[in-house]
Amino acid sequence: MSDTPSIPQRSLALTNVNAGYGETVILNNLSLELQEGTTLAVLGRNGVGKTTLLSTCMGYTRLHNGTVSFLGQDIGAVAINRRSALGLALVPQEREIFKSLSVEENLVVGQRPGKWALQRVYDFFPSLHKRRRSRGDQLSGGEQQMLAVGRALLGNPTFLLLDEPLEGLAPVIVDQLLAGLQRLKTEENMTMMLVEQHAHLAMEFAERTIVLDRGAIVFDGPSAELAASPEKQAQLLGIGGSQGR
Repeated sequence: MSDTPSIPQRSLALTNVNAGYGETVILNNLSLELQEGTTLAVLGRNGVGKTTLLSTCMGYTRLHNGTVSFLGQDIGAVAINRRSALGLALVPQEREIFKSLSVEENLVVGQRPGKWALQRVYDFFPSLHKRRRSRGDQLSGGEQQMLAVGRALLGNPTFLLLDEPLEGLAPVIVDQLLAGLQRLKTEENMTMMLVEQHAHLAMEFAERTIVLDRGAIVFDGPSAELAASPEKQAQLLGIGGSQGR
């Protein structure tokens, strides 16, 4: 047996991507690569293309130019459901749970065969197990967010796209959700791209950060580097490093 450590493989790559909605281009000549098992925070002011970046990876936008590849396969013309089957999963900002279904029904509705099963999701988010018989419209915002993440996991992804998962949550719920995501990172080696308005939390969680401005990347580097520079945060993100959609 060789003791040589395995070399991380490229998971997702965008090359010279111009994408948006209809004729409107939001992402401008954007190039980005992520290796398997890495975490990336996506920061920026309002309206700079953060959500559009996630949507483009998942196939919800119009790709005008450039290539999007996943695990070495060009997926620029691949349908959303096929991208999901390949291992991409999006947790949208709106959560989009079925409010008339129970927690358990919400979880299993999109389940795919694989290592993620119902009990495993309950292990990561114990509060979901306690509320498993409750309808979606009976849950708090934090419980709905955990449900949205759990539902994505039951699709057995290898790459998780998260759009502002901490928005509007109480601090104690933020801690619970981040604890679950941290376990995905350390125990499951899950590749994750996180758009988040709480810049300091995002940079603590992800080892790498990019900052978008007008659909282009204006910073790409270690999260610790940006976190250590209040001046750079103020320049790129605004006063206090706060930013939104």
